[in-house]
Order: sequence, then C-alpha cells, then structure tokens
Amino acid sequence: MSWFRRRKPKEANPLIGVWKIDTSDAVSVEALGDVTIEFDEAGNLNYLIKSEGKVEAILMTYRVDGATIVSDQPSHPNPQRTEYALTSDGALILSFDGEPCRFLPA
Repeated sequence: MSWFRRRKPKEANPLIGVWKIDTSDAVSVEALGDVTIEFDEAGNLNYLIKSEGKVEAILMTYRVDGATIVSDQPSHPNPQRTEYALTSDGALILSFDGEPCRFLPA
C-alpha cells in the first residue's frame, strides 16, 4: 500500500487565452463588432469591444458548466449562460441567443 496516491492531472481548460472575432465571418462581425475575449485560469473574463478608435473593456468572471460558459459582471451581477464549442480547426464558437459567433485564437 502506498502512502502517496496519484492525483489525476487537472484537465487543461481549452478556453484559456485570447480569442478574436473571426473577421472573415460577416455574420459574427455584424452581430458583435470588433471583439476580443480573454479567459484566464483564475476565472476572469475580459471582453474588449473596439469601436471608433476606442476600446471598451467589460471585466467579468466565468466558470464552465459542461458545454456552457456561465459569465457574470461583478459590478452588475446577472449570470449569463453561453453555449460554446471548439471546432477541429481550432476556432471557438459562442452561441449568443442561439446565434453562433466564431472566434479565432489571437
């Protein structure tokens, strides 16, 4: 009997990193504009919107629940659920109100 148990390695969160709207996807750009999303390991989500030479930052938190991202803005609590999928070509698809939007690693 061993005193040390092997711990299961923690699965890497594939969302971690910076994702930029796929500018070749006109539907996504029309729906969201020039958006960049950053997920970190601590559960922080930065949502950056570029418009008219300015950048608006929305600072949120997130957690993953199956194939759903549950995000919240601490300054205005209202959890939002967004379905997501990762494609075989490395894109992130976020479904906002049933409308899929495509993001690429930045």
